[in-house]
Amino acid sequence: MKPRALIFTKRVLPASNTFVASQGNALSDFEPVYIGLRHDPSGRSLIDGSSTCILQDYTRFPGLARAMLDGLQRLSPAWRDALTDHQAVILHAHFGKGGYYCSPIAGALDLPLLTTFHGSDITQRDRLSYGRRHRETVFDRSERIIAVSKFIEGKLIEAGCPADKVLRHYIGIDTRFFSPGQQKRERPTILFVGRLIEQKGCQYLLQAMKTINRELPDAELLVAGYGSYEATLRRAAEDLRNVSFLGAQNRGEVRELMAEAWVTCLPSIRMARGNEEGLTTVAVESQAVGTPVVGFETGGVPEAVADQKTGLLCREKDVDALADRLLQVLRSPRLRDELASNGIARVNDLFCISKQTRKLEEIYHSVL
Repeated sequence: MKPRALIFTKRVLPASNTFVASQGNALSDFEPVYIGLRHDPSGRSLIDGSSTCILQDYTRFPGLARAMLDGLQRLSPAWRDALTDHQAVILHAHFGKGGYYCSPIAGALDLPLLTTFHGSDITQRDRLSYGRRHRETVFDRSERIIAVSKFIEGKLIEAGCPADKVLRHYIGIDTRFFSPGQQKRERPTILFVGRLIEQKGCQYLLQAMKTINRELPDAELLVAGYGSYEATLRRAAEDLRNVSFLGAQNRGEVRELMAEAWVTCLPSIRMARGNEEGLTTVAVESQAVGTPVVGFETGGVPEAVADQKTGLLCREKDVDALADRLLQVLRSPRLRDELASNGIARVNDLFCISKQTRKLEEIYHSVL
């Protein structure tokens, strides 16, 4: 039997955490056991067939058990025993707060702890539920701190994480699933995929659509996702032509939309409280299917998209430049083909999930 790795996310498993499932499912030397504080059915199908161990199943008072873990680092005895029964050899927490929750688990089960930081869990300024105190605990108790990009690596060291503990590691995507081959739409098509929140910047894309409506009247924009900012975005789109809000899309639907689009737009911004992209999976997936990316050069985006080679980037919130770069790609088949070809090759080289997970397992073995 393969040694087991406990893979922690706060909820098991949000649909937005496809990268966690992809990485865990790609393990070959270890068997993943997905653990967390409570169930989330939205992405549960991503880990069908895998073992789970979830706190709320082992207590009559899950709210109190979570509060004890959060406030006092006290682990529920029943959950501790259930986790022990899996006889795991390593514990891998996703997100900074996840590492904090896992600190007492690692101690109780005598397991080495690795924590992956993804983005706002290190870029965001302190808030009531998560701040410097939590990060310091994670830095101290984790054997290794994994940064999903060079940008996040720098932020971790700035925040006081010992440099000798930090490893940059790209998670990667399933390049067999996200692969080129689908026919493009007849009309010039821009795709936005992501949560409909202010940070993802769809509002700037809608502003750019005013120019695109005028310069390229046939062009359409497809917005795939859901979130608290949706009503605001719909109001902003009322005077625009050819804008469709598609709502939440599953993994297969996202792949199809990406493959059919002419270009994917990634206008993410920096928020006042520090939220910023770590390394956007959307950009990598889009390039993998042969669709170039246009976006703002924020956070780890320039690591995911090679400007002028696999996509076109511009300064954050520069709507005129965003519209110009989108029009460049939409108007030039030669440019689209060149960016697409380069993007496919770069993703296969740097972001193939099987290659990257082998590297992750090397990290596991080195810790063990």
